[in-house]
Amino acid sequence: MSLPHTHKKKGFVLLAVAAGLVALIGAAGLAVDVGRMYVVKSEAQTYADAASLAATMELDGTIDGLTRARQQAARDMNTWNFNTQRFSSYAISFAKDAAGPWEEYPQSAAGYRYSRVTTSAPLALTFMSLFYKGEGQAVPGAFISLGAAVNIKGDSAGGQEPATRFREGLFPFSPYAHSTEAPHFGLVPGQSYTLRWAANPMLNLNVCPGDQVPEIITLAEAGGGEERGYIEESSADIIRAAIEEDYQTVYRGIGESVDMTGGAKQTELSAIINRVNQDSDSSAETYADYVSRGFGNGRRVVGAPINTGYPDYRIVQIGAFFLYPAGSYDNSGNRPFCAEYLGAWVQGSQHKGVEPSGAFVTRLVQ
Repeated sequence: MSLPHTHKKKGFVLLAVAAGLVALIGAAGLAVDVGRMYVVKSEAQTYADAASLAATMELDGTIDGLTRARQQAARDMNTWNFNTQRFSSYAISFAKDAAGPWEEYPQSAAGYRYSRVTTSAPLALTFMSLFYKGEGQAVPGAFISLGAAVNIKGDSAGGQEPATRFREGLFPFSPYAHSTEAPHFGLVPGQSYTLRWAANPMLNLNVCPGDQVPEIITLAEAGGGEERGYIEESSADIIRAAIEEDYQTVYRGIGESVDMTGGAKQTELSAIINRVNQDSDSSAETYADYVSRGFGNGRRVVGAPINTGYPDYRIVQIGAFFLYPAGSYDNSGNRPFCAEYLGAWVQGSQHKGVEPSGAFVTRLVQ
């Protein structure tokens, strides 16, 4: 015959086991759901980071640039939930400063060199939904809200940030400044300037249009007939790598001097042609035509240091230049290699930069 207190002990054990099971299931639910939240948070942030950088690369100070940035953000819709779902929504805004204010539809594109992308993913809870019923609403600053579903957010901003020194990517030619006045130092966007000078430059004969000034021709000859515009080592192979593969032998930056390399180096003509043909639009005659056609990949947009010429050859600016179609470059050593000056250069972009001039890199700012 069982004693009364024995029945009480059995009842207590059952209650304790039941309570323990509830706690165990709750802990398991918390571990599984919170783990999934961290995974989705990472996926959302990865999308926002990639989309903001891709959008920023499209900005060029024009309304068309803003439109391309929006299209790029939409095109870069990475998936989430272990590659099974697409992000259902996103928002993109723009700013002139990394701190904002942010605008979705600026009245003017001038100066807007930052893109911000936000997105969210509605993650349905599993174990935790056994305990929390109803639609959960996102809580700012938190990963979760107590409910059957939660919105996981991604938020990122990228910008075209100024850079004054580069270890790779600069073209192995250095055009001459025409004045000491910033920001363009006498160069005019849309005009054609000399990359490689002819052996015997003569006014109105074998000089690029933008350099048809006696003073600049004199400057080009001041260093001697062997100084033709190249700024890499004398090795033809190294110069070819610089033209075709963005290779640099040294760091180069504003205020530093470039070492001019002598000789016509006609073997580099094929390297120029190869670089032009690396572009998915190798035939556009001008940069304006190139942009309007809209299928170039940017290989014809190059960054080159602009220097003061003999005797210091000091870099005063780094600018973007557009290479002409391959047929524009002549096989004669007494013909120049010309390129269209654009203004600001953004490393890796297929467009000129937002600012009037200078060099920039695209990076995350938040």
